[in-house]
Amino acid sequence: MIRDLVTLRLFVRAAESGTLSEAAELSNLALAAASRRIAMMEERFGVRLFRRSRQGLALTPAGAVLFERARALLEQVRSIEGELADFAGGMRGTIRIQTNPSAIIQFLPADLAAFAAERPDVRLDLEENMSSEIVSAVTDGRADLGIIIGGTPAPQLDTLPYRTDHLALLAPRGYLAGRTEIAFAEVQDQDFIGLLNSTALTRTLVEQAARAEVSLRLRMQVRSFDGVCRMVEAGFGYGILPLIAARGFAASMKLDVVPLSDTWATRQMLLCLPSGVQAGSLVALLASHLEQLASDRPLLT
Repeated sequence: MIRDLVTLRLFVRAAESGTLSEAAELSNLALAAASRRIAMMEERFGVRLFRRSRQGLALTPAGAVLFERARALLEQVRSIEGELADFAGGMRGTIRIQTNPSAIIQFLPADLAAFAAERPDVRLDLEENMSSEIVSAVTDGRADLGIIIGGTPAPQLDTLPYRTDHLALLAPRGYLAGRTEIAFAEVQDQDFIGLLNSTALTRTLVEQAARAEVSLRLRMQVRSFDGVCRMVEAGFGYGILPLIAARGFAASMKLDVVPLSDTWATRQMLLCLPSGVQAGSLVALLASHLEQLASDRPLLT
């Protein structure tokens, strides 16, 4: 029922701007031609898409539904056009990667750069996400490869070992002076600044506190490593983050960073990909590259 993308783009622009004249200008159409296109679309669907008034255009309920669907469709079209343009420019394909924040902050950019240097004909699309969401994205086909924290259930996926990282305790500067390591049991009854509940790190801390038969005292939860560091620096509580990332933030903040001595503080990261990925495919080549880099250059803690 939608005859062309020009009219669909015109509709979206009109909904976003609230004026048909601006939408027509952005679409390189005369106002009369733009008005005719919208009228024909309404006639074709048998519904009104806009309420018209002196204040401009407002979406009807039917128009609001079409607006959401149209934006998603046009985004897909842009993605298709971009991928085909890559092929026209010599690209061989695109790999969609989703990774947990720990990997992207600590070492993944350098590892991907090494692959890109070997395969400049491959486009890498990278998105940051939580491990559980990454598993869903790879399972559903929305990502080609994921990097997750070990222990995250991934029953339908193949997994390969990637790098390891080590967790550290963060405190305002001076609180842990002279300490070279510390056990979680020493501070488990204190206030903590944590990440959102759905992150693997927060789940681990809650589980470890529960094993010690105490409740983790999360004074506040933030969305980023930077947010944890800033709240700790301000004195709101302790924090626990990957050691390499924490040291990077501590270089410009008043923080003490001390590695945790607990065995669970060393975490294995995994590459996850759909079962049965063909050997020699781009995804298989990238997975092999990352696995090999991790074994050749273990992460220093």
